[in-house]
Amino acid sequence: MDRYESTLALVDFEQMNLDDYSSGYESTPSDTESSTPSQNSHHAEQVPVNRDPVKIKKKMCYRNTQALTEHLKTISSIPELCDVTFEVGTEKVKVHGVKAILGTRSRVLYNLILKKQKEAEFQSNVDKKDKKKKKAVKSNKVTIIVKKYEPEDFRKIIQFIHSGSVDINCSCLAGLLCGASQFGLDDLERACWNFVRNLIESETVSKLIPSAKRYSHHKTGQRLMEKIVSCTQQSVDL
Repeated sequence: MDRYESTLALVDFEQMNLDDYSSGYESTPSDTESSTPSQNSHHAEQVPVNRDPVKIKKKMCYRNTQALTEHLKTISSIPELCDVTFEVGTEKVKVHGVKAILGTRSRVLYNLILKKQKEAEFQSNVDKKDKKKKKAVKSNKVTIIVKKYEPEDFRKIIQFIHSGSVDINCSCLAGLLCGASQFGLDDLERACWNFVRNLIESETVSKLIPSAKRYSHHKTGQRLMEKIVSCTQQSVDL
């Protein structure tokens, strides 16, 4: 099992240092040659000029993305914190997410959520005009039906979108690959193909066949199956 983390930084602060800071005082110019003894003694205790300014860092940046990733993973398991619900598969298993995160990480999901919001708005206006219907409680939550994914695979896709981290194995590879392709998650798609290449090199790519068969209805799933068949056939020929 490979663990893959997104190259898209969840937190990307650069260390910041303020301008160099110099300490010390500069004395005012005086004509020591023409001054009287009393005047010389008056200026004898002047503070010397500091010619080498001391660099002091006035700010530091602390970054703990691992803790952030772990906390973001838990979001989808707490429905009260989420405003999007996916009903996945024939059994309509609920997978939860946050609109703000889903929309900023995937343009495809952004457009899908926006479409569902407009549909819900339109339906609400229709219901208001129908006096026979009871007044519905207004909700900002969105429900989206997902038919072409296994619930656990789709849960992993949503987890990756939220946290930038996911565990890839032979069982979920096809689902993650299809989801990455459909939702525009380029870094996850590259990671999945890298995983496939590793299995090809180790001559264990046949382990992906059950996963690939489950997603043969996806264009990307078909590509994966063709890749597996091609590689296994070559090994047989050899």
